[in-house]
Amino acid sequence: MQKVDPKLARFFDQLPGAWGCKDAESNFMYANEDYARLIGLNHHFDIIGRTDFDMPCETVNCAEQFRRQDQQVIGANKKLRILDIHPFAGGEWKAYIFTKTPLLDDNDYIMGTIFHGADITSASTVELGSLLGRIQMGAAQGDSLVSQSSYILDKSYGAVKLTERQSECLFYLIRGKTAKEIAQILGLSMRTIEIYINQLKTKFNAQSKADLIDQSISMGYLALIPERLFCQQLSITLRD
Repeated sequence: MQKVDPKLARFFDQLPGAWGCKDAESNFMYANEDYARLIGLNHHFDIIGRTDFDMPCETVNCAEQFRRQDQQVIGANKKLRILDIHPFAGGEWKAYIFTKTPLLDDNDYIMGTIFHGADITSASTVELGSLLGRIQMGAAQGDSLVSQSSYILDKSYGAVKLTERQSECLFYLIRGKTAKEIAQILGLSMRTIEIYINQLKTKFNAQSKADLIDQSISMGYLALIPERLFCQQLSITLRD
């Protein structure tokens, strides 16, 4: 396993959020203290040389998905944004947006991946999220979810009252998922998802799926994480 550049390690240590890097085989080269606490390690140096299969929390259940994501980043030489919902250290359920980018050496050769996790679980207000939603109208803003810094866990939130399933469908729809992909994630038929999407169009008085997405974002629904998502582990790639 390659050793991480000490300057890069110091850089990670100074940044907010959970930072670290892995080599090309998804072995951890380094992680900062925030990530060590998140994952349940006593010291952040303890992660060096381990893999996602060796973590002391329930994220091990998605270790193979994490490795595939790493290989996708390396193979395409392109960053990925991933929504991760898991019981982390102490069994506490949290939602994170992880951004994975290629780790390059001095000759621009890809030697692994850098990851950064932003906690989107516990923000206490939704006003900023609603404002950002209005600024970032539409789903074409590639970094809109990364920039989004205020979320709320509340199935009763919003001017338009949604059922739990409608809320879940809207959550994924805003983030670029197709009806087929949402059906696979939720374990439902595509026809059922299409029914929910049509119900959402009616509730938001939207003329199309794009109109539905624009209206829901402008009303602050980008800031909402459906409560029921915290009943199963997720690690899904978010489309730019």
